[in-house]
Amino acid sequence: MRLARLSEFRRLVYTPESAPRLETLRAHIHEIPGGRVELGRYYVDLDEYDHQTHLRHRIDQQRTALAQDPLLEGLL
Repeated sequence: MRLARLSEFRRLVYTPESAPRLETLRAHIHEIPGGRVELGRYYVDLDEYDHQTHLRHRIDQQRTALAQDPLLEGLL
């Protein structure tokens, strides 16, 4: 189990343009796969989220696409 704070989860999963507000994520925490509240703090279990949404696979695809972009050569 790898718990991420809600702000970190938002940064990992969403683009800056598409990221919902933290208040919105808090209101829907129990609808997010792996979402939980512990001692009044909001977290997402990244392993559970990945298991249900294939997050790692999408990140690997994005990383591969960026690595093939000639404009980013030498930066990654």
